[in-house]
Amino acid sequence: MAHGSGTKHHKIHGIVGWGLIIGLPFAIGSAVKAIGGGSAQNQAQGFVDWLSNPMGGLGFLAFVTAALWYCKLEMDEVVMDYFGGGARSFGLLANRLVALIVWAMMAYVVIKLAFLG
Repeated sequence: MAHGSGTKHHKIHGIVGWGLIIGLPFAIGSAVKAIGGGSAQNQAQGFVDWLSNPMGGLGFLAFVTAALWYCKLEMDEVVMDYFGGGARSFGLLANRLVALIVWAMMAYVVIKLAFLG
């Protein structure tokens, strides 16, 4: 069995990918149900109401977390394939920081809506 960093990256990539595949129908179905029909104002309010519910908010946050993590892993592969040395280190660090900042903003909004009103 291989013990390199690529093996761990590949395993995490597969697990997160399966999480996206399994979670996507539930996320889309729940969002479409929340939006429903009617005017644009009612649709937007339905989506906000869905995120304000702890079950909807946590489900959405779990899906967005998996999606962001998957995107980060994909960009890590691009950086590792096409850059070397200092550029590789900087690219991986920048990718990690951008993914963390985007996730933190999304988590703040969803947790604020779902639990803090």
